[in-house]
Amino acid sequence: MSVTILEALENANYNLNNINVLGMALLPLAKEQLNNAVVLLEKGYGLYDKVEPLLEKYGDVENVPEIKYK
Repeated sequence: MSVTILEALENANYNLNNINVLGMALLPLAKEQLNNAVVLLEKGYGLYDKVEPLLEKYGDVENVPEIKYK
């Protein structure tokens, strides 16, 4: 199931807020979720754009092209 950028931010927030309960093993996942969301927002994508299709197409969030506005 593909999540939106907003859902990735919410998931990262949940994971970071519950690190004491869920364990430090979730820290890298939360950091990756947060980084993916922030980078995509900086590249012009919206909160409701899906994360996974972009990662599948471009391999890495850094390879996703910026949105060019006219």
